[in-house]
Amino acid sequence: MLKVVLADDENKVILLMQKLIDWQSLGYEIVGTANDGLRALELVREQQPHLLITDIRMPGCDGIELIRRSKELQPQLHFIVISGYRQFEYAQSALKYGVEDYLLKPLKQEELHGILLRIKDKLGEQAEIEFRLQKSAERQQELFMSALWQAAEQQRPFVSAKQAEAEYGLHFGEGSYLSLLVKPDISNAAQYLDGYRIMMRHALEIVRHEAAQLTETYAAAAGKEGIAVLLYLQGQQTVDVKRCFTKIRNEIEKQRDLFWDIRSTVCAGSRRPCLEQAGESLREALWLCRDRLCRAQPWRDAENDPPAFADRYQMDAAQKKRLQEAAEYLDTKRFSQELEESYRCLLPLNRLNGQMIEDWFHQALEAAIYGMQQSGQVEARLAQGIEEDFWRCTGAQDVFRLLRQTVGQEIDRLSREKSLQESRPITEAKRYIQQHYSEALRLEDVSGAVGFNATYFSALFKKETGQNFMDYLTELRINEAKALLCQETLTVQDVAEAVGYRDLKYFSRLFKKITGVSPSDYRKLYR
Repeated sequence: MLKVVLADDENKVILLMQKLIDWQSLGYEIVGTANDGLRALELVREQQPHLLITDIRMPGCDGIELIRRSKELQPQLHFIVISGYRQFEYAQSALKYGVEDYLLKPLKQEELHGILLRIKDKLGEQAEIEFRLQKSAERQQELFMSALWQAAEQQRPFVSAKQAEAEYGLHFGEGSYLSLLVKPDISNAAQYLDGYRIMMRHALEIVRHEAAQLTETYAAAAGKEGIAVLLYLQGQQTVDVKRCFTKIRNEIEKQRDLFWDIRSTVCAGSRRPCLEQAGESLREALWLCRDRLCRAQPWRDAENDPPAFADRYQMDAAQKKRLQEAAEYLDTKRFSQELEESYRCLLPLNRLNGQMIEDWFHQALEAAIYGMQQSGQVEARLAQGIEEDFWRCTGAQDVFRLLRQTVGQEIDRLSREKSLQESRPITEAKRYIQQHYSEALRLEDVSGAVGFNATYFSALFKKETGQNFMDYLTELRINEAKALLCQETLTVQDVAEAVGYRDLKYFSRLFKKITGVSPSDYRKLYR
């Protein structure tokens, strides 16, 4: 049996948790309950439970402090947080301490049941048959929806109802098919990815639960674009579907404990008479979902608001070239300026839509990557990562900021890398000059030693040191001569030859030009 401690300052909540679940049948045993954090901490110390379910705010020791101190006592302890408070800081702090999941009040049996099964499976116990069957069915839905995504993207017919039953175990008959996309949005999602993933998992569970109340056959899966859903409808009216998904949207937005500004959009394609056309319905829903970047509405319906697939954006060739050049020259400031100018040209366009914003996004990114590749090796995951981040943007301004920040960071990285690559041969050249300055040293000798063309090396040396080669060599020789002149055993002639000058008169004139005194006078002054 897996041992559980329940902690909440309300007795009725503890009683509800005890009654909601048949704990024993799931393999759990409640070994203690507490109404304050200090008592809960004592139970953790005494009982060494596997799982602690705690309210986020309690007297004596709040949930966050309880989690922290319990982790010190038992590092492998798992946690579920319960909260009726809409306080973002508490929820985020809990996630940082490795909370397994969270529940919002009022508690729901199916949510708690699902989390307990998931934790049991994670703890290595034999999963319940129900859990295995559920996961198997969910996996089939994911495969089915993945194939539907491909059909939508490639604009080709989807599988028939007969094929779907044979390949995915989904039973369809006489009816219609409707694809929808549920898109939860929050500000700055990239900063809170762990919480965002938990939120998306909860959203998917909400969608599956409510869709099952609407129709016997459906499929749902989460992706970077949102939660895609296919409904098989046998007579259900549009109003029924809208009512169901309005409830889904409201349930998702209740998760403001974690994200105070969560906003959910539902986009519905048009109904189709056969499964083969379901991909086109999903394509419509996807277009409407993109369009939330321009028009944020909680419900979009392709039958009343047809997508404008023909309205696309093509970046001006000269504008694209300027972006490429700025990226190629690794000029972050110039790239930011060119990107902003391009963005300002985009916004005033007639009938601007979300698809056009995505077109601009991809063309600007393509130009930037092409330019950067001329100057270095671009991170392999850059395009994939920024594509995922695009779908976390909540408006056109977010898309602009994403491009500016992500590409700017990559340009800075490449610039630092190039600087290191360029400074390395200069470091080797300086070492070579230090070893051979007493010889008749030429630019060609040094450039050849480090493997560069003399002309390129000369320009690179000036860029890195701020001096041309001969000035650097002369400065080095004169500084060495100063040190040697302070030694009584060497004549001025000996010093001149030791630093690479065979002509004493030339050495004397050069020394005086640089220091203001002759070698002999320098010796008298500083010996």
